[in-house]
Parts: sequence; C-alpha cells; structure tokens
Amino acid sequence: MDVRTYNREVQLLLGEIQTNRGKDATALILACDKLLAYGNGMKDDALIGYAYFSKGETYYLLNDASNFYSQMLKCLIPLENAEEWEYVAMANNMLGIASLNRGNAPFALDYYIKAISICEDHSLSDIEWIIHLNLGSLYLNIEENQKSISHTEIAYRYVLAHRDMANYVENLTICLLGIGRAYLKLNQEAKFLEIEKKLRVECMPNLDDLEKIVIYCFFARVHEAINENEARDYWIEKVNEQTNTKMPIMDVFDDFYDYLGMLLSTEKYDDFFKSYTVLDDLTKRTSIKNLERKLLSLKIRYYRRVGQIEEYKIASVLFFELSEYMERENRLMVTNMLVMRNSYMELTQINKKVEEQNTFLQKRSETDPLTGMYNRLKLNEYSEEAFDRAFAHNSNVAVEILDIDYFKQFNDNYGHQAGDDCIKFIAEKLMELSQEGSIFCARYGGDEFVIIYEGLTESQVLEKANELRNSIYEADMEHRFSLSDNRVTISQGICYGSPDGDTSYFKYLQGADKMLYEVKQQSRNNIKLCLAEEL
Repeated sequence: MDVRTYNREVQLLLGEIQTNRGKDATALILACDKLLAYGNGMKDDALIGYAYFSKGETYYLLNDASNFYSQMLKCLIPLENAEEWEYVAMANNMLGIASLNRGNAPFALDYYIKAISICEDHSLSDIEWIIHLNLGSLYLNIEENQKSISHTEIAYRYVLAHRDMANYVENLTICLLGIGRAYLKLNQEAKFLEIEKKLRVECMPNLDDLEKIVIYCFFARVHEAINENEARDYWIEKVNEQTNTKMPIMDVFDDFYDYLGMLLSTEKYDDFFKSYTVLDDLTKRTSIKNLERKLLSLKIRYYRRVGQIEEYKIASVLFFELSEYMERENRLMVTNMLVMRNSYMELTQINKKVEEQNTFLQKRSETDPLTGMYNRLKLNEYSEEAFDRAFAHNSNVAVEILDIDYFKQFNDNYGHQAGDDCIKFIAEKLMELSQEGSIFCARYGGDEFVIIYEGLTESQVLEKANELRNSIYEADMEHRFSLSDNRVTISQGICYGSPDGDTSYFKYLQGADKMLYEVKQQSRNNIKLCLAEEL
C-alpha cells in the first residue's frame, strides 16, 4: 500500500495504527474503525483490508479468539482484490498459528499451505521463511519429526543468509532449537550435540538471561539424553534461577513443555513444580485452553505416578471441562473456515489450489507454481533419500546451487513478467537435464535452483554442469543490463563427495553455496567445485 497516494487525514490514521500496534489496543481499534469508514466511502479495498487486518492482529494479541477470526477473515478478500499479498500471507499465517494454539493442526496446515502458495507466487521470501518455521513447530507437535526438520532448515538457511536482519540471533536461536528438539525426539545424538555446540558458540554470547531460558531447557534435555546427570542438573538449576513471570509464554511454551516432561520422567519433582507453577500462571493469563489442557496433562501424569488419587480425579475433571471448552472453540473455527472457503474460493486461485490439495496431511505440494518443476519441500525429501542411497552403496553425490547472473537488473529493467519468463527459461533447461535418472533438479526460490547428481564421477558432474551453462549461454537470451555479458548467464557452485553416516545434504548445500559465493566474488558465468571432505 502506497501511503503517499492518500490525503493527510488517511495518512494520519495509518500512522496512528502503526504507532499503537502492540501498545494501545483501544486507540488502535478506534483508528481502524475510522479508516474502515474512509475505505468503504472511497471503495478502497486496500484501506478496508488493512483496517480489518490490524483489528484482527490486535484481537490476536488480546487472545480474543472470536473477534480475531471474524476480523482476520474479513480482511482476506479486500486485501486480495487490492493485491496486498504480503498482508494476505501474514493473515493466513496468523490464522494457522491461532488454529494450532487452539489444538487444531489440520486447520493450521490448511492456512499455512495458503500462505506458502502466496509467498511462492509473489516471491515473498521474507515472509515465507517464517511460515516454514511455524510449519516446523506444527510437525514437531504432531511427532512428524523429519518433516519438522525439513521445514525448519528452510527457515534456518534463510536466517543464515540474512545476518543483517533485525533480531538475527533470536531468530537463529529459534531455528536451532526447533531442529535440536526434533533430533532429540529422533534420538540422533551426533545431530543434537552439533546443535548444542552451535547454540553455545553462535547464540549464547549475544542473548540476555531471559532469552537463554529455553536454551537451558534444551541443554538439560541433551545431557539427560546422553546420561550426563551432573551437567543435566547444572542446567536444571540455571532454569530454576531464571524462570519467572516475565517470560513470553507463547515463545517458551513448547520448550518448557518438553523440559517438564523430562523432569517428570527422571522424577525431579521439586524442579518440576518450580517451573510448572510459573508456567501454569502464565498460561492461564493467555486464556488459550489448549495450552492449559496440555500443561494440566503433565500434572495428571505426576499425580498418577506418585499415587495421589484424589488430586488425580480433580485434575481429570478439569481436563474434561477444558476439552469441552475446546470443542466449542473448534466449532467456531469450523464455522469460520467454511465461510472463508465458500467466499474466498470464488475469488482466488489460491483457494482452488487448497481445495485440490486439501491439506498437507493428505497431499503436500511438491511443485513450484511458476515453473512446474519441483520445489524446496520435494527437494528436502529427495535429498534425504539420495544421501541415504549414497551412504548405503558407498557412492558419490554432488549438490549444485546456481543462480542467474545480475537477475535483479534483468527484473528491474525488463519487468517482472520478463523476469518470470527468464526463470521459466532456466527451469526448462534444468528439466531437460533432469530427464536423466541420476539427476534431480528443483527451484530453490527466486532465481536460485538446486541440482543433485547421484553416482557420477567428479569429471562427469563438471561435464553436465558445463553442458547446462553452455546451453543457456548459446540460447542467447538478451540481457543488456548484465555487467558481465550481453545475454543471460548463470553461476554455479558445487559440493562433491561420498557421504558418511553423519554427513547431511544441508552440509553439502552449504559447501555449494560457499562455492557460488566465491564465483560471484571472482567472476560470473563460471563454475566452482569443492570436495565435501575439505569442508
């Protein structure tokens, strides 16, 4: 939304909404209502959608589920009509978070797939990584740990590539903890110890005490998992020292929930109740019954363990009452979901996709909508299988990452439609290459693509990469704004080797990315290869 196109009164209202966001809910909602009156009078969908979105966001922060859903759903159609895709994606993302917090994972997945579709269609990578992070949390909650890692690693890679972002260390910490918690559940010791080391070195020195609490919880679980009781107890004591009512409950709940489960299983009951009491108080303030119910389930387990039958019965009755309340909340979500689908489906191609795919639980999207080739989700699945095959057969594998040289200049000068055509042109060349059974290609995002070569020698990989580069060069697609040539060219980074049991696709991808970076620094339209064993 271009604020400069509006009169001063509308600009002041927009400024007032921005100023009061997260601070003064009453003032913000009043400003939104005034903006709605203007928007309706001017028939301006951008103003109408933004006002509803801002009200919905405020009700979300106030934990007012009913008003949140009604306002957030009202914002979708006008925002789409105005092509304010960033807000449409954020609205669906927030609807997903709210659905998951209230215990409805299928609805949450449905909203997240909409948000990701929008981000992929409109190149909103700065929003898309957050949705993948949330999907990682969702899959972790439903014990789909490998899927959780796949999504969270997408977010992790984005954060690593944007060290200048606001709250970089905090975002890095969230990603690492999400991956680490999944590896703990998978009992992959080498992996979760690697995450522990990264948290110690890259995050801990740059966080305050309050932000370190969830790391302490993770460290305690790590040392319990490897039977280092003295170290475990050290971190438990650190948690006890820092746990307080100033903790942001929505940011720490899942980490503490797993931590409390560990304390129960190890019969550290005094420590359990120290943290439980604080978390219980914070959870009740949110009025999110699903969180209250999850926490109460831990207390019920405790009463059953120690044989406190009367307390067990009382807690079980309360658990039943919370479950009934949640059923009413879920009926509200069902009603709103049906309203949204019936109206939104008529006006958007995105909902058509959702109806065709239904939800991620039934069929996950594997193709990039612009090019028709595989996307990052399929890439993560395929890479895991490829590396398992390479390890099992002691064979070689190579990961290549490539991008279009000076694509921003191409896009800015020829226009976004021409930019899309250029990306589709590269994709066609890659799909021709992938017709060979040993080569897999996927669009990674923007103008970046990834290739996995299986069972080829180093010279064969370089030969195939050169064939691709030459075929694109010889196609002679005009690029007068390139600083290295007068036609479209690509740069390529490759990591090659024979994986061992502890070597991941992600390590190879990082190696390839490093090579691509060096090509960009030294020259364009070139290839650089490294050996995995040298990383």
